[in-house]
Amino acid sequence: MEFLHKHLKLFLVLAAIVALLVFASSSGPGAIAEKDFVGKWTSSRSATPIYLYANGEWEIKADGGAAMQYGVWQIKGQQIIWSDIQRGNLEHDPDPVVYVKPNEFQVIEQDGSHTTFTRIEPENPN
Repeated sequence: MEFLHKHLKLFLVLAAIVALLVFASSSGPGAIAEKDFVGKWTSSRSATPIYLYANGEWEIKADGGAAMQYGVWQIKGQQIIWSDIQRGNLEHDPDPVVYVKPNEFQVIEQDGSHTTFTRIEPENPN
């Protein structure tokens, strides 16, 4: 009985370690990746689509396809950093990412408000 009791404790400790490792490697806060953001999106701030490309570029396009605004984006830690030229200066806008789902993500803007992006379609490979 003592042998079973000792091994049961060992089994429970090993099971707890495995559970912690699985939980830590799941899609938690550290699991966001740039590939999760690539595609065509609409946001709660604007109906005009924003395109996030795998090469790190982004653009907001008018209905006719002309770029209205463009720049580069990247993921650093738990933030998406939007960069573009405004008034002749390179500006960076780091926004903390609240969550990422396959067809939606949300960020906190500099003013503290939340913007939700909803996927319209994945990136066009052409």
